[in-house]
Amino acid sequence: MKCFPAHSLVLATVLFSTAGLQAQKLDESLFDQSDTQEPNRWNWSSGEAGPWTVWIDFDTGTIEQFENNTNNNITRVASLGHPEWSNNTLTNAVNRMSSSGFNQDIDGQGRYVPGAIRIGASRAVWKGISAGLQLGQAWSPAYVNCTRADGESVVASWNQVRFADYVDQYLYYDDLHNGNQWQYQNNGVFAEGISGWRVEFVLQQELAHGLGWTASLGTTLGLNSEIESQAAASFGGQGLLDPNELGPTLTPNSVAAPPHVGSIGMTYRVGPVITGLTWSSVFVGGPSQNEWVALGADPIDPINQVRIRLGMNF
Repeated sequence: MKCFPAHSLVLATVLFSTAGLQAQKLDESLFDQSDTQEPNRWNWSSGEAGPWTVWIDFDTGTIEQFENNTNNNITRVASLGHPEWSNNTLTNAVNRMSSSGFNQDIDGQGRYVPGAIRIGASRAVWKGISAGLQLGQAWSPAYVNCTRADGESVVASWNQVRFADYVDQYLYYDDLHNGNQWQYQNNGVFAEGISGWRVEFVLQQELAHGLGWTASLGTTLGLNSEIESQAAASFGGQGLLDPNELGPTLTPNSVAAPPHVGSIGMTYRVGPVITGLTWSSVFVGGPSQNEWVALGADPIDPINQVRIRLGMNF
């Protein structure tokens, strides 16, 4: 067996002692750092904007569904859906609906629609400009392809479709009760408006001192399924008609022109919190809009509203 020299043993002992002291110092250093390190917190000061933004966006004010004159609405839709009626027939039907109290359901209908709420998210994509989407369900005006009583195709606004179903109800109850007005005067049910998913492509940018701009452009999806559902539930869809009539006043088939929306406004960021104020317009158009209106469709005016935004940047 070989024996190590005494000086080798001394050298080894020194090396092991030095390594142990260095390891101990390293452990103590790490321990000290873990004690003094602060946890991550939101930076509530107005620092640099992060790449992501999420928000909710909601309308202010109210939307009026239709003008407050039931007889005028009924006259226009009956003229569009029943070209076979004489002026006397038209006048008599409108007057009887009014004098019998049948159209009280319309007068009691809430004429204002609550504002819609949307959620959105965007991410910085180029030179501080963020791009994203916002989505929400909202009451939607629209032009609708319809079939009138004599089988011809026409285009009407959805509000006209609602009044047309109401005319069909009156004709059905009037025939069912043989003109006995007190028996049918409170039987009418006014159809609901249609709602769809409003999708908007959003651009926004922070310029300086937390101030920025935002703009969006979008359309409304899912209206055809809404129209099909309400068409099946209408009196014409159920086959509940006066047997003397050629057919339902207006049978809705599909969307002729859905609503589009655009908005522009400003934002302000304080730390991670973002607020915004935008002006928006919901509008319905198309290359044939003037022709549809000339043939009897109601013109659909733009719906202009102010929106408020509240979100967070990170």
